[in-house]
Amino acid sequence: MKTPRIANAIGQIDDDLVAGAAKCKTKNKKHWLKWGSLAACFAVLVIAGAAILPSLFRENVTPEGTNGRYKDFSIQASESAIVWPWEYQTVYEKYRNVEIDGIEYHGKGRAVSEAWIGERIGNYTVVGYDEVNNGKKYSAEFEAYALKDIAQSQFIAVKMEDSYYVFQNDEYAPPNTLGELMDVVNLSEVVELQRFSEGDNSPDSKHFALSSDDYVWEVLSECKNAPFVEDQTWTVGDRSYLSFTITSEALGVYKVALYVTEDGYLWTNAFNWQYLFNIGEDAASRIIHYAKENSTEVEYEPYRNSVAGTIIKITEEYILVDDSILCKNPADGITYKVLLNDLRISRYVDYGIVKVGDTVQISYEGEIDETSGNTIAGAISAFKATISDGDVLIPE
Repeated sequence: MKTPRIANAIGQIDDDLVAGAAKCKTKNKKHWLKWGSLAACFAVLVIAGAAILPSLFRENVTPEGTNGRYKDFSIQASESAIVWPWEYQTVYEKYRNVEIDGIEYHGKGRAVSEAWIGERIGNYTVVGYDEVNNGKKYSAEFEAYALKDIAQSQFIAVKMEDSYYVFQNDEYAPPNTLGELMDVVNLSEVVELQRFSEGDNSPDSKHFALSSDDYVWEVLSECKNAPFVEDQTWTVGDRSYLSFTITSEALGVYKVALYVTEDGYLWTNAFNWQYLFNIGEDAASRIIHYAKENSTEVEYEPYRNSVAGTIIKITEEYILVDDSILCKNPADGITYKVLLNDLRISRYVDYGIVKVGDTVQISYEGEIDETSGNTIAGAISAFKATISDGDVLIPE
């Protein structure tokens, strides 16, 4: 019997959790959008002045270069996850399942660079389902590849539209020991332990950057006999611990978590499931002590950055968003040029979800290019917002 999946403590919520969604029709469109009801219950985004509060998804608004420009307000969003019509989905959103040598792999929805690509496995049929159209099945043939430093039985890459995407063995089959996991995934190569916090990864915690993670992996390599703990009721609770933030191309994960607790546990959600090992108090103490002594304090880094403002212009190539509505002095407003170079953002315009005059929250990856007119090239979503009593609210 499968153990229930968990929502990532730091990172994207599992796509499989967004199910049983209600349908809602957009005016003047023939297609239907399906909104994730579970996601709508969570994801509260809050900003009050300079205070950034975390949401379940760890997606926060972090105004660029505020310098006291903004008046006091808060963004509180019950953000809905959209299951887009087939023609508005990216290729990796469409095709998510493939079977190779009796193993079923599920797409992680994240690209991996060619540097991680190993030997070609062969051509295979990858399947997708149009959830908006009664689960209509689609299939296409793509090339599959092994990944370096990872056993083919665990992860592979599938080449779609000139990019490689990570797919993971979808079966719940945890290792018996930490050593077994290390045998199939070369953790020290595919995972970099750099940023961490004391306790939970919230803006109120202290945050640090580790100078080198070599010693941490050296200690963990001595813990290969550490047993896997099958306890789905386990929580970090009020334990004393360090929370490392993990991004790994090869594993297809972005800002997920790895905990080392003072009482001797190692916990991570980097493999879709809860993986918990008892490494012992001595090993945990050595890791925690080393990390504290060999790091520098840094600022909190949110899961994803966002800007908010009013759409003043839409072209085929970009959206202009003016944030003066949020400023103490409207003359201090900044106009952001949001490029529509990615289907993940352009579909919000094409489908008429946002239009000129709307107040919106734009989430993006990467940095704002201030030298090119505050250009945002990595935008991935655009949600409507409203102003009410000094607050910016994104309706459910």
